[in-house]
Amino acid sequence: MGAEARRPDRNARRHRHAPRRRDRVVQRPGRGGLTMAHEQVDAGTAGEAFGVGEQIRTMTGEPQTVRANGHRMETYGSLMGSVSAQLKMLAEAEMSQWAVSGEAVDKLRSAIGDSAQMLAVAGAIYWPVGAALRAYGEATEDHQNALNALAVSCKEAWQAKNAAVAAARGADEPDPAAEDYDDQNAAYNRLLSASQDAQSEWDAVAVQWNNRFVDWRDCYDTAVASLTDPRLGRIRDGEELPPVGDPALYPNGFPCPDDVRQGGIGDCYLLATLAGIANVDPDKIMEMITDNGDGTYTVHFADGDVVVTQDQISDTDQALWVRIMEGAYENRIGYEDLNDGGWARDVMEDIYGEDADVKDHDGGMWDWLTGGNDVADSYEDIDEALDDGRPVVASAQHGQLGFEDGGHALTVLDAYEVNGEKMVVIRNPWGHNNQHEAEIRAAGGELADPPDGTFTMSMDEFTKSFNVVEVGKR
Repeated sequence: MGAEARRPDRNARRHRHAPRRRDRVVQRPGRGGLTMAHEQVDAGTAGEAFGVGEQIRTMTGEPQTVRANGHRMETYGSLMGSVSAQLKMLAEAEMSQWAVSGEAVDKLRSAIGDSAQMLAVAGAIYWPVGAALRAYGEATEDHQNALNALAVSCKEAWQAKNAAVAAARGADEPDPAAEDYDDQNAAYNRLLSASQDAQSEWDAVAVQWNNRFVDWRDCYDTAVASLTDPRLGRIRDGEELPPVGDPALYPNGFPCPDDVRQGGIGDCYLLATLAGIANVDPDKIMEMITDNGDGTYTVHFADGDVVVTQDQISDTDQALWVRIMEGAYENRIGYEDLNDGGWARDVMEDIYGEDADVKDHDGGMWDWLTGGNDVADSYEDIDEALDDGRPVVASAQHGQLGFEDGGHALTVLDAYEVNGEKMVVIRNPWGHNNQHEAEIRAAGGELADPPDGTFTMSMDEFTKSFNVVEVGKR
């Protein structure tokens, strides 16, 4: 805790708080608005969309059921991985200390080990399938709501266009010999102009429906692609066994964001990054840590290895893997720098060997897109990064959400849309938001219930509460 200077070099430490679209067409300008769908729009009543040539209509189905079932499968997969790790610990560690032995105990140990491996296999299949279904359901629900609202707008614009065209076609052409020719000509031109405007308005909203339909159709391809990992196929076919994480290192069988609970050290930038990697790329952490079998661990950074001894592992309320990584990072930069705040981008570079991308309200040298580097521009980048398995960290540096003394770094766990509103899920590396609940609620955040350090807010509120977003590269 404490004030920190802002310097644009690697030694500046400031955070201490402990898919492609097919058949797209260019949208023409129009005034057609998006209305909420309160009626059924049947095919043939709203025209045919540009691009895909689909009859504009409302979409049916219950994507929320798909999302709920996918979330349930994710939960089951995570539980199976956790139980597998606990069974492995029972078979390999605890049973060896029993005062009994013999053939029966050996058979029991073997049976428990087999059960642990079977649960690991089931969890390795359930979790990614559930994640794919959940993501597909979430995306489909969002697209379905937008498509149905747009279908109503298309129907209204289609009817208005047809009426305007019929009025223009049915009008008499002005008579040049008539005394009121100028009035006739003006009225006739108004009808033609109204017809053209109505056509443009329908064109515009029809393009929007088409592009949303393309996005909705691509959701299925994205879900299928997420399940084509060759390793997952080998596990499913019984050709490869999934790793069962050491329960002493990984209480849940693999690294999880909830394993991170910052103590008294001012290294939120490090722990928020580790939680972000555990969220989207847990295998990376498991690959980085090697148990040397003598009470020491080797941590493999992008530019070299660091050995961590028992006396360098803190006695805090965090999973062992987190404390090992914390000890390794202290070995790299020293305790004083570790505790003095820092940049998530430096941690990402040390782990992945690539410069991180940065969005910064305050401006600077970093620029992701030609459109600028402001946090408000970052939703698509955040969403894409999380889908790609890259960690995302957001920082509140100017007292937002009540984080004073140099600011605080938090993990962005998820990004999604609901009824067209962009949302983000954020986690405090403390594992709670004590003393900050009121500020988070006042900023538009919705705290998790039961409290676990996470909260959800709209992207609009997010841009007001966080002035820096850092994203790792793999």
